[in-house]
Amino acid sequence: MIAPPSILSIIDFSESSKDALKWAIGMAEKLDVHLTILHPYRLNQVEKKEDMIGVKKKLDYAATKNFEEISLGILNKLKVPFDFRPEVGFIPDRVQDYARRNNILFVVIGAKLAIENKEIIEEVLKETEAPLVVVPSRVKGKHVKPFYPGN
Repeated sequence: MIAPPSILSIIDFSESSKDALKWAIGMAEKLDVHLTILHPYRLNQVEKKEDMIGVKKKLDYAATKNFEEISLGILNKLKVPFDFRPEVGFIPDRVQDYARRNNILFVVIGAKLAIENKEIIEEVLKETEAPLVVVPSRVKGKHVKPFYPGN
């Protein structure tokens, strides 16, 4: 059985990724599909005596709190189902894993994350069959209006 279509939006909580999330929300509503918001992060041990499970719990908790803060203003009126997934790992690996198990229409990423990590874009394009949408960031205080098919 094929999973219902979904949009995968990558977030690192920067303003650029919030702009990308807003665009992904608009597209999910317009296409009436599920939205998954993925926050991949690296699990780095700060001190040798730190428990890795404890570090992961702290990072998951911090990501969930950050997500709750932005979701109040962005997602409170969302008309389609969504889920938030903080996951340990590199962005390309997490995207590829999610794409393998789900029917992704496209992956959405903010311009800042894409520009600062060109290897991410190359890996996602190489390893994932889903199209990649890079959403422009704010330019000189103005938000770049997203393009919606049919407009």
